[in-house]
Amino acid sequence: MPDPFLILGIEPDADDAAVEAAYRSAIKRCPPDREPVAFQAVREAYERLRTRRDRIGYRLFDTEPPQPIDLLRRAEANRHAVASAGEATERANRRPDPELFKALLRGER
Repeated sequence: MPDPFLILGIEPDADDAAVEAAYRSAIKRCPPDREPVAFQAVREAYERLRTRRDRIGYRLFDTEPPQPIDLLRRAEANRHAVASAGEATERANRRPDPELFKALLRGER
């Protein structure tokens, strides 16, 4: 089975509320009448990760090796997380234009 954390789009340290919210948004994206295979995958992932106890049991006792597609999806998710963190840091480090600031204070813009 593919990685249930990737199917639901959550981190391994997510709490019960985050798992529930991810499940609800996933079933809205792929309802059972339109995409039954995707819905079944989401449902199975949710069943495996529903509670904190289930998530701990999955991490401790799941012995299936990861599938190659899971590794690729996790790498893609990590790449996006690093890229968005870099953009946020860049935006935070940008200095405002002093002329624009003066114009805003004068009420010109």
